[in-house]
Amino acid sequence: MPENLKLGLLVSHPIQYFVPVYRELAGNALVDLTVLYRTRVGVDAYHDAGFGQTVQWDIPLLDGYAHQFLSRKTSLKGVEWSIITALLSNRFDVLLVHGYNSLTNLLAIVIAKLTGTKVLMRGDTRLQAHHRKTGLKALFKRMVFKCCDGFVAIGSLNREYYLQHGVPQEHVFFAPFCVDNQQFATSPEFRDQHRNTIRSELGFESDSLIVLFASKLIRLKRTDDLIRAFAGLADQFPKAYLVIVGSGEEEANLRSLADALGGQRIRFLGFRNQSQLPLIFAASDVFVLPGDTESWGLVINEVMAAGIPVVVSNEIGAAPDLVQGRDTGIVFPCGNIDELAQAIRRLLADRPLRERMSANAVSLIRRWDVDECAAGIVNAALAVTGKK
Repeated sequence: MPENLKLGLLVSHPIQYFVPVYRELAGNALVDLTVLYRTRVGVDAYHDAGFGQTVQWDIPLLDGYAHQFLSRKTSLKGVEWSIITALLSNRFDVLLVHGYNSLTNLLAIVIAKLTGTKVLMRGDTRLQAHHRKTGLKALFKRMVFKCCDGFVAIGSLNREYYLQHGVPQEHVFFAPFCVDNQQFATSPEFRDQHRNTIRSELGFESDSLIVLFASKLIRLKRTDDLIRAFAGLADQFPKAYLVIVGSGEEEANLRSLADALGGQRIRFLGFRNQSQLPLIFAASDVFVLPGDTESWGLVINEVMAAGIPVVVSNEIGAAPDLVQGRDTGIVFPCGNIDELAQAIRRLLADRPLRERMSANAVSLIRRWDVDECAAGIVNAALAVTGKK
C-alpha cells in the first residue's frame, strides 16, 4: 500500500454509527484521513423530528480522528460554499462523498473532478421497483454517477441500485454497513445478569419472554402492526411481554392502540440513549422490525451483535444480507400481520431455535464490523487511484 493516501470523507453531520469506522481508518498508519462535516447537527443537543424530542447522544462523536466543520449550522438546509476552499486546501487523493442529495455534495464532486481528486460515492439507497423507471430523475442520477470513479456498496441491494443506474460492476466495491459490534456484544454472564435486572425493574417474572422493538415511532416503522400481532398471540404466551423503546409522532396513537387491545403486557420505555441500549438488548429474547421502505436498519446489526434472533419485514434493506436464508431470524411480508404473528409465535415457542439463531447471528455479524468496513473503503480508494 502506498504511503500517505490522502482520504477525505464528506458527510452531512456526525452520525453515531459511522464514527467507529472513522476511528478505524484514522488508526491506519498509511492513510491520512480527514472527515469534512457539513454541519454540527448531532454534536450538541438538537431536536430530532423523528424522535419528536431533543436528543443529546451520550457517546463521543469527535474523538480519535481528524475532522473539519464546513459551517457551524445546526440545520442540514442550504449549501456550504466553504467546501470549495476545503477541497482546494486539502488536495485529497480520494474524496468519499456520502450521498448526492445535497448541493454541497454535488458541488464537491465537481470541484474534486476539476482538481484531479478521485471521487467515491457511498450511500444507503437500496434498489426498489421505482428505480427501474426511466425519466429525468433517473437521467440525472446517471449523469452524477458518471462523474464518480467508484462506488462503495453497503450491501447487496445497494450494489444492485448502482448497477441499475448504469454503473459498471468493476466500479462497485464493498464495505459492509456496520455498527461497532463490541459496543453491543455481551457475554452469557452479562446477559444473565441484566436479563434479571431489567425484568425486575419492569416488574416482569424472571422467566418471562421479551419481544423488543427499538426505533423511532413513526408510521414507516409500522409499530402498530407489531402491537396487533402481539396482542393476537399474547394469550398463548402468558409470560411474554412486548417492550417498545423509542419516541416519535406516533407514540400517542400507539399507546391508545395498545390500551384498546388490552395491552397490559405491552410496555413503552420511551427514548433510550446509545449507552443504555446494550442492557435492554441483553435482556431481550426476540427483536422485531416490521418497517416499510427501510433503506437498511442498522438496529438489526446491533441486536444481532447482542445475539438476539430477529423478525423483519421484507422491506428492510438488511434482510437479504443478514436474515434471509441465514438462519438468524425470520423474514415476513411487510404489512401481513398474520404472518408477523406466526413468526413471533414460532420463536417464542422454540427455545432451541432461538438459541441456534442467536449463535448464528453473532457469527454472521462478525463479518459486518468496523474493521471490514474500513478495509473496504481503503480498498476502493486504492483501486480508483491505481495504487492497489
